[in-house]
Amino acid sequence: MLTQAQQRANRREIELFRQLNDIFDWNIPRRQRNAYIKKLESGSTLVLTDLSKTILWTSHNFLTMTGYSHVEVIGKTPRILQGPDTDPATIIRVRESLQRANSVKADLLNYRKGGDSYVCRVQIDPLYDSQGALTHFLAVESEVK
Repeated sequence: MLTQAQQRANRREIELFRQLNDIFDWNIPRRQRNAYIKKLESGSTLVLTDLSKTILWTSHNFLTMTGYSHVEVIGKTPRILQGPDTDPATIIRVRESLQRANSVKADLLNYRKGGDSYVCRVQIDPLYDSQGALTHFLAVESEVK
């Protein structure tokens, strides 16, 4: 029964991602959109931010990875996951890539809600609408074991 509930939740989340795609009129190639869906299915975490890097949506795996619920992070920035040993040079590299609207990959030392650290592999992509305007950033995150 638990497996069925997880599968239903996974399907709902994929459907929500598709709805977000339609609402924001993103111009994401089918191959890339399918890759995001596969990442969701495989347990990766997706985090959607606006251009000011404010979190608008997270996949349910965000809670598992970070200990933070959706409600706790919506309206905040991913900086809440950074801490004393997060590498400033990596943060600067990520920030500068996003300022240029470039995709970026990085491994970041982040911190869970309870204070435990973990290494997060993140791929952040700029998202454009059908008119070519940059509208959001989408991060695909997974914990490095």
